[in-house]
Amino acid sequence: MNIGARVVMCVVLVVSVIIGLGLADAQESNPPTFTKGKFAVPVNRDAVTAEWAARGYSYPEVKRYAQGWSRGDHTHPVHLVITVVAGRMEFLMAGQRFVVEPGDELFYPAHTVHLARNLYDGTSQMMEGSKR
Repeated sequence: MNIGARVVMCVVLVVSVIIGLGLADAQESNPPTFTKGKFAVPVNRDAVTAEWAARGYSYPEVKRYAQGWSRGDHTHPVHLVITVVAGRMEFLMAGQRFVVEPGDELFYPAHTVHLARNLYDGTSQMMEGSKR
């Protein structure tokens, strides 16, 4: 291998390590946060929307998850904030388990590997806002 190829390989390796350390540091400095009872129950969707908009989050979607629904490890390219309107959801991420019930708020940063499932004996409804 000639000297030019070796230099390029070294530069690529160094940049990869720096980027990898930056991503790891970003997730460690911005861990998931859970706030029990953040919003009054029954959840006022307009109040949640206004609070999240003030923090720079998108207009929240209300998603419905059927009894028994689950999704294995996955990520999202955006920061997410959620609250359960009705039902009960479980999230596993960063070595922690979060059980989210009506009025609770869960934030997790972009690219956080997590899994989710509906723990409720019926359909759960969850509000979800995002930002880049």
